Amino acid sequence: MKIAEVDYIVGLDRNDQHLVAHLYKGTFSEPGLPMCLRGWNRSDGVGYSIFRNQPCVRICKICRRRAAEGKDGVPSRKRKTRWI
Repeated sequence: MKIAEVDYIVGLDRNDQHLVAHLYKGTFSEPGLPMCLRGWNRSDGVGYSIFRNQPCVRICKICRRRAAEGKDGVPSRKRKTRWI
């Protein structure tokens, strides 16, 4: 997916695949930073584990808006996450 000539990939949480997907600013081999904090879904907010470029029903509104505005990905921030 390209928005404003920048590459993004769709990432589904490996444990919550039925929920909304997030955008990651990068390529399939180098996903890069997620476009919102919820994209950081592991290790208390400092890691993520995703299925890359899988078909999905919904993409996060925050990720879509930030990508459309051409903003950079969001750096990790220590916070409680559901998964290890």
